[in-house]
Amino acid sequence: DLWQMAPPAIYGEPKITSTPEGHVTLEVVVTNAVPEKSTWWLGDKELEANESFIFSHSDEGGGRKTLKCEIKDFDKPMAGEYKVKFFSADGENHATFNVVAGNAPDFHDKPHIVQRDGGNIIVIKVRAKSHLEMKADWFKDDKPLKFTDRVKAVVKKDDKDKDGFQFLLEITGPQKEDEAKYKCVVKNSEGQNQQSLNLCFE
Repeated sequence: DLWQMAPPAIYGEPKITSTPEGHVTLEVVVTNAVPEKSTWWLGDKELEANESFIFSHSDEGGGRKTLKCEIKDFDKPMAGEYKVKFFSADGENHATFNVVAGNAPDFHDKPHIVQRDGGNIIVIKVRAKSHLEMKADWFKDDKPLKFTDRVKAVVKKDDKDKDGFQFLLEITGPQKEDEAKYKCVVKNSEGQNQQSLNLCFE
């Protein structure tokens, strides 16, 4: 098989999700890996599967596999840098998860762009939810975004979810200089999460 020649790779972004009951799930989609061989680590200690750490994998088709680690009843001492190492016949790779503490904000869906006023206003919309108060910081090409009378951040309650908010970046009269990678980092007292998208005009 050709795929055996390729080293294993991460597909998309590793994801951390948490439930209101305090369970945290780490997941990453990988390609060209033999999932049974994967190992999970916290710092430099290999984790063993037990009632606190439940490992699983599933086949997403197209040579992609999802590797998952469920952390039950997540507690502060379990915070830290988690890593999953995954292997192919002739290579290895790893994904890192920085699990801060309990329940970081979570996102409802992917960030997307909405146009208003015939394209005169472009809105980047991020939908997040959190059981604690959260705030959002916006970055443009990884530097803190400077707001102007043309570029504004707006926060409003999410009409579809009682714990949710919409974090909007509104750009009026978009110009060439607005083309960039925008990142929204949403944080609460227990952790943070981020989404980003590239804005470019035809």
